[in-house]
Formats: sequence, structure tokens, C-alpha cells
Amino acid sequence: MKHLLTTFLTCLCVLTAQAAITMAQTYRVTSKKFTNKSLFVKDASIAANTDVVLWTETKVPAQQWTLHEVSDTTAALLNNYTSTYATASTMRAGGRLRMNRTTRSGGFVFEAVDEAAGVYRIMTPDRACCLSVTKGEDGEVPVWATFAEGQDEQLWILEQVEPCTSFDAACRDEMVARFLSKYCTSRGSGMRTFIRGGWGEAEMLEVMLDAYESTGNEEYLSTARYVYSYFNKYVGSSWDKLVYTDDYKWYGHDFNDDVMWQVIAVARLGWLANNKTYTNAAKANFDKIYERAYIPFTGLMRWAQNSGDPYGTNSCIAGPTEVAACYLGMSGCGEEYFEKARDLYAAQRYVLANNMSSGKIWDSCVWDPATQKVKSKNEWASTYNQGTMLGAACLLYDHYGDEQYLKDAKKIMNFTKSDLCNSYGFIKVCQDEANGDLCGFKGILMRYVRRFVLDLCQPTFQNWLIDNAWLAYNNRNEQGLTGTGWLKKATTSSTTNPFGCSTAVSAGVNAVLGDVIKEGFATLQAERFDYHRGVVTAEEESCGGGAVIKVANGLWAQYDNVDFGEQTARSIAIDVAPPAGNATGTIEIFFDKPEGEPAGILELKDLSGDAAWHTLRADITPTTGQHHLYLHFTCTTSRAKAYSIDQFTFSAETADGIQHPEQERTESPAELLDLSGRHLQAAPLHGPFIVRQGQRARVVIK
Repeated sequence: MKHLLTTFLTCLCVLTAQAAITMAQTYRVTSKKFTNKSLFVKDASIAANTDVVLWTETKVPAQQWTLHEVSDTTAALLNNYTSTYATASTMRAGGRLRMNRTTRSGGFVFEAVDEAAGVYRIMTPDRACCLSVTKGEDGEVPVWATFAEGQDEQLWILEQVEPCTSFDAACRDEMVARFLSKYCTSRGSGMRTFIRGGWGEAEMLEVMLDAYESTGNEEYLSTARYVYSYFNKYVGSSWDKLVYTDDYKWYGHDFNDDVMWQVIAVARLGWLANNKTYTNAAKANFDKIYERAYIPFTGLMRWAQNSGDPYGTNSCIAGPTEVAACYLGMSGCGEEYFEKARDLYAAQRYVLANNMSSGKIWDSCVWDPATQKVKSKNEWASTYNQGTMLGAACLLYDHYGDEQYLKDAKKIMNFTKSDLCNSYGFIKVCQDEANGDLCGFKGILMRYVRRFVLDLCQPTFQNWLIDNAWLAYNNRNEQGLTGTGWLKKATTSSTTNPFGCSTAVSAGVNAVLGDVIKEGFATLQAERFDYHRGVVTAEEESCGGGAVIKVANGLWAQYDNVDFGEQTARSIAIDVAPPAGNATGTIEIFFDKPEGEPAGILELKDLSGDAAWHTLRADITPTTGQHHLYLHFTCTTSRAKAYSIDQFTFSAETADGIQHPEQERTESPAELLDLSGRHLQAAPLHGPFIVRQGQRARVVIK
């Protein structure tokens, strides 16, 4: 049945009309009386028997409804977010709509009032009652009321909308854009701030780095630079000081963890921007804090210099110090930084994680210097302590390959999911936007769960990340903002703290949207990397989608868990847009670590012809199994004139053994030509040739 047939009684006659609304189409269901309010699943909850409420339209799937045919005269409303049906608690006056897995109470009649304008009554099957609202307040529960002619309270506008059924890159990018628009404030040329100081500013700088790391969007890197510039103006090169002005507040004189959070952010900024200035600043301040805060007989770090007990240590200084040290080690500051991270981790594991018996990371303890034993401890667990020790385990596993770190990471994540989340897997702690530091904790956890999923190849937790991001997105307010309490629908009053709001953005940008395990012989898009250093992406019309652009020396892109199975990969083909002029370059292929001898090298030189894109081929070291893949780039020209990369494919054949070119991205037949434009019957065994389809051509180099 293509359309819903509505019927109604007039005196003794039964009249039938065909309405404009259509089965299987998706609609926004808005009150006729309160035109900016629509039906919404309360708090976007997926629990059974959740109420349907009226809420200001926020353009989320929890306010989208797909018509599902129940009978010739009735239809049900299927929610696009929860995939459950709005059903009646009772079909009598005073009844309400509640969400259920099935249409057990039957469907409703949608009676057209003004079909052209999409105005309908939503009625019980006997047409005695209509769904009605009276106050128009957010959270009002629509109820069944006795049918009354001419009552706007009983009328609804069904507006067809494009369905949104899953969290995707567009949702992620919108979350970042709304957050930046609201909270990122310009403070002069090249300077921005979120909250004018404090460790929360460092964490929001990290959210921008998360966004850049997962997308390659250069705007996010620039924002991170500008936030650091504002910090640098007021705090300077030494971060172990107090700054207390109207424009900036910083407590590095006392709180060692505050400085270490900033060290992580700036070390990451140096790592991602491939800029030693940032790395050196992070290193200098790490060294200062490590020297003043390390307590030798504990193997751990002092939390604060003046506040609390001088022999008090917390996971919130241990974990960040470990992570910061790993980033400095990754940035070429020396193996000694990995060793510091390893030793601190071992001490934290013993003292504050009970030898990782359960994966619960305790908050803090205080030592007795006379006995050199712990005299008191706080076993409270939090998302940021779980997160930083998880991050340290991932980074140390990447470096050392010790299986103990992998086992620890699994325990940490399992505890987090079982004890800090509700039965649906949504984080249930740190829900109070006004609760100072705690409101920003969850964003730290999401950052390192992404590493856990990708670096340690744990695809079962991919959905956990996406589900939390998706809930946060559905519970945003009309400004597109979600606070730290994303179990409930955000309001204007619950989104006043940028630090709290940043946690939902962190959930969005750290959600792993691509395949965790990638099929090794499939065509892989260069811009869909998992990690990178200095890479920039953009939409390129000439290749029909995204590409990695402005490729420069020393940059690389990482693709985790590329799986060739038992088949052997022997060559790679990469689509490249050549650099300007006579510039040359290389793309080096590494597996597992971007160091040592490359598995293969593609050279960019003599890329002539009219094609915007060239396909380069090269043999690689025969490779089987699952690996992290790195594409390492060099180029002899400026970044503005450097080359771009679109996609790449591995083959079980050698480069010389491939007898046919890849087909272009259209279905039109391909012509093969030599470089002088003469037609070829088949691709040559060696050397370049042109593949032309319609108006598009590219050079294939073998």
C-alpha cells in the first residue's frame, strides 16, 4: 500500500480520502499551535516505556519519525534514533505515548485537515480521541483528549525530512562547528580562548587536536595553535607559575597535574604539526615538573606543591605524566622518556590500580615518609583517570609490544564500561555541568578509547564510542550544543560551561567511523586515515571526493589494522596528482612502524601528460597478515605546490605482472594510449601509458 488511507465518519456516511503522507517516509511531527515544538523521545532514551514529549525542534533523529503501516487505516510512528515505536499507554482520554519495540497497541489514524499544508489529526483507531498538547513547554507530555473540532492543540504538522539514521562525519563536523561558533573567542590576531585559562583550556586545545587528528581539517590545527598562542602570551615559556588576571588564570605554581595536561596538549601539537618549537616547549616544562614533583621512594609524582599533603599522589598526575612522556619519546626527545613513562606506569599499576586486579584505577593516596608506606587512599574511580592510564597502556604497548599493556588496557576498558556506564553502555558519571573539574572528565576518556579501538585493534568497542557520540548528538539543544550530562536533553542553562560541552565534542571527533580492520586488497581512500602527522585533507572535484593535499617532507598517514589474510601483497598502486613544475618526491611504504627500511618506494618524477591524476605502481616486500600501514611522504617543492593523494590499492601481483589498468571512477569504457596519444590494444608491461574515459584521463606508471 503506497499511501495511508484515512477515514472518518460524518453523520451516517463513511468517507475515504487519500492523504499526502506516505508509508516508509520520514517526518518531523510539529504542533500546529506551538510551531517550533515537535515530538521527541524523552532524553533520546532507548529504554522501553520512555515517554514521547514535546520539545523545541533540534533537528535530530530522535525527533524524526518514519510512518509504518499497521492496517489499511492506521499507521505507527517509528523513531529514527531509537528504532522503537510510539505506542499508546491507553487509547482513552488522558493516555500518553510511550516507546516500545513493537506496535503492540496498534497504530493511529492520521486524518488530513489541510493536506496541502501537511496538517493532520493523530487519532485513536475509533477516532474518539486526538493527540493533544496545551502548554507548549519543553518536556510536556502530549495526551489523548476527546475530539473537538477547530482545536489547534489537537493538530499536527507532518513535514517530510531527510532521514538521519547513524552518526556520521557530517554529524561530527557539525558538533565541532557549533562548539567553535559558540565558545571559541578571538582575542586579537592569532589568539583564541575558550575559558581564559586553567587546565580545562588545555583539554579543549586537545579536543581541537583530536578533531584535526581524525579529519585532517586544517582549521582545527589553526585553532589549536591560536589557543596555545593566547596561553603563551600570558604564561610564557615557563609554566610552573601563578597567573591571575582578568584575561588569564593559570595555577602552575601549585598543581603539577595542570602543567602536565598542558604538556600533553603542546607535545601533541608539536607532534601533529611537525613543529619542534612546540615539542621543545613541552619538553622543557615536562622536565621542570618531573624534577620538582617526582617522589623517589614512591616511584610516583606529587599532585600539588602547596595544596594537600606534600606526600600525596594522584592518578591525575601519574597518568598524564606517562602519556606526556610517551609523546615526547615519539617526538624524538629520547628513549629516556619512554623509560620514565614505563616506570611511572609500573608504580601506578602497583599502588593505584591494585596490580590491575580489576581494571579500576584508584584516585589517590598519601604516603608516610617515615615508613615509606601508604597511610591512606581514595579508591574512587573516574573517567579521566581510567582514560589516561588506558592511554598510557596503549602508547606503551605501541612502543614496547609488551602483552601486559594490552591485557591491562582491556581490563581498564571493561571496568569502565561495566561500572561507569549504565546498562545500555552510556556513561552515567560526571553528569553535572556546574561541577567544576568533573564536568570535563569524559572527554579525556573518549580520546584514549579511540586509541584502544584502533591501535590495539578492539573493534568490539567501536560501537560503544559511536553510541555515546550518537546519544550526545541527539540530546543537543537548539543551538547544537550538548553538555557533559548527555544522558539528558541539553537546555540553554545546561550548556553554559564550555569545558563541559567539550566532552560531547570529544565523543564526536573520537568516534571511529571507518573500518577498524581494513580489507588489505580493497581500494583504500587516502583521506580516511586513522592517525597522521601534519596531513591536510580537502574535497577535490577532480577525483570525485576527498584527498590528502599539500603533501610535504616528513609527513605521514597511518592506516591501522590493514589485513591481507593469508594472501600475499606484492605491489601497491597509488593515485597521485603531481607537484608543480619539475618537483619530485617519494611515497615510502612501511608496515607496523614508520622506521627502518621501507617495504616499498614510489617515486614522483617525470609525471607528464594531460591527466590531473597519475597511478603509480611499485613492488613491495611480500606481505601477509594484519599490519599498521604508514605512507611516508617527501617532496622537493613548497607545501603549496606539493602533490596530492587520492586512493591506493594493494595487489597480489607484482607491478610488472599487472596487465590491465584500474578502471576510472565512471562506468564509461576506458581507452589506452601511449604518451603521444596513439591508441594501444593493451597496457604495456613496462613504462607509462594513459587511461582516458570521456573527458578525463590519467597516467599509469608501471
